[in-house]
Amino acid sequence: MKDSTNEYVILGILSDKPRTGYEIQKLVKTSMGSFWDIAYSQIYPTLRMLEKEGFITKRLETNEREQNRKVYSITNEGILKLQGWLKEAAKPETFKFEVLLKIAFGDQSSEDEIIKHIEELKARTIKQLENILSIEKEMKTHLNESERSFFSILTISLGKNLHRSAIEWADSAIKLIEEHKQKSGKKP
Repeated sequence: MKDSTNEYVILGILSDKPRTGYEIQKLVKTSMGSFWDIAYSQIYPTLRMLEKEGFITKRLETNEREQNRKVYSITNEGILKLQGWLKEAAKPETFKFEVLLKIAFGDQSSEDEIIKHIEELKARTIKQLENILSIEKEMKTHLNESERSFFSILTISLGKNLHRSAIEWADSAIKLIEEHKQKSGKKP
């Protein structure tokens, strides 16, 4: 079976401390959400595969409500697998924005419709930036407690800058479209 980057995400998360599948998903959504995503439906099959291959172990815990939880921990083999991957060159980044496809084919739509798409992108990006800033603030409170927090803040820094740039681009693009409409004599 070909290795999936999601395997390494899970191994990396578990290298910090044992967690449940739900905790792994929550951590991906919050602290990695600006640059990585794993569908909830991928978490448990990946955990089962990593356990089968001996890279993680699972133990059952009972919580305060007497419910069993599966808690996963990384093994020494899992640490070695993660460390090997960390030494490899990263795959090229992918950049997929459906809204940019709609803009690229904007000659087949109205400028007002394109502006609407850009405004929606801007609104989503502002919400994501607010989330990133909230996560950064929380992580900064733990900066002296964990080396992991320092490196996580580095990733958050890029996410912040990318989101701020996207917001600036949205404002600029809308202005350019409005100017284009005026030059071409099209009615709003």
